[in-house]
Amino acid sequence: MHTTWTPRKGRWLCVIALLISAGCGESKDTSIPKAGSSPKILFITNGNSDWWSAVEKGMHDGGEKFGAQVEMRRNDGQREGQIRLLEDALSRSDVQGVAVSVLDAATPGIADKMRELEKQGKVVITIDSDGQPDTRKAYIGTNNRKAGEEAGKVSAMLRPQGGKVAMFVGVPSAANAIERREGYFAGAGKAFTQAEIFSDDNDLARALTNVQTAIEKYPDIGVLVGIWSYNAPRIAEEIGKFPDLRKRVTVVTFDLDEQAVEHVEKGRIDAAVCQNPYEMGYQGVRLVKAFVEKDKSTIEEMLPGGATVIDTGVRVIVPTKESPVKGDNVIDIKSMKEWLTSKGLKSS
Repeated sequence: MHTTWTPRKGRWLCVIALLISAGCGESKDTSIPKAGSSPKILFITNGNSDWWSAVEKGMHDGGEKFGAQVEMRRNDGQREGQIRLLEDALSRSDVQGVAVSVLDAATPGIADKMRELEKQGKVVITIDSDGQPDTRKAYIGTNNRKAGEEAGKVSAMLRPQGGKVAMFVGVPSAANAIERREGYFAGAGKAFTQAEIFSDDNDLARALTNVQTAIEKYPDIGVLVGIWSYNAPRIAEEIGKFPDLRKRVTVVTFDLDEQAVEHVEKGRIDAAVCQNPYEMGYQGVRLVKAFVEKDKSTIEEMLPGGATVIDTGVRVIVPTKESPVKGDNVIDIKSMKEWLTSKGLKSS
């Protein structure tokens, strides 16, 4: 049917065209920007403990050293929270690389979002707590099984007679929690038996209550092990209320957050198997930038022969040099505090 053009019809067509144009302009651009001299790298944590401050310091130092923009997004310790942070990363066109501390590798939503990030063209690595191998290019952090074995050997040095062991952790199904637990009993030996694993879902009040419950439920408990960083001060605070119990119970923890430093100094913690979170942040920036820029020489240097894991190692921190815990990687809390100060850190 033939239609005659009129000024009124012309005005309406212009309005429609403008509306269509405006609507198109509102769509979110999730395309990946071309790699430049200063890529944007996002770090997504599994929780919000003080331990992450050391990772953040390493991340910022790495950003300055290697020429990258960096940003840390701290999770609330919940699976849904980490999924939301990953979804946010998917929506951001300014982000070229993401480093994730996986809260729970068995949670489909977390793994799926990480795969989506890779499909979108973003570089994905894991730090601290690993995910499923097909969700990331590499893992930077502690070999958590070896760290667990170290904690077990330390317990055997402190307590040759062995005993029942109560463990405390945020999420028992997290990769680092599983590996540390398994490694612990391999390193400690048959004289040590598991009483129970207490989970707190990153709830600090519950973490403290769990220690109280363990002491009441197992009056013959021999060892209290804090698997995640914030478990250490909760154990030390509670055990410090019972001097007689403290004399016969061994306390071994992982990491060294700011509160734990004082507890080690005062002898409320017998040994802390300490990771190197600063290095995780620092090397994480370097590796992601290398992948973004397809810098093969740096990738080969950091991951020789096609490796996918960078082990940042552990140290064992003890109250004094007189501790029965001995080894090349054992240092007293005074020396550790000096190292922290040299890096501008309060925790590790």
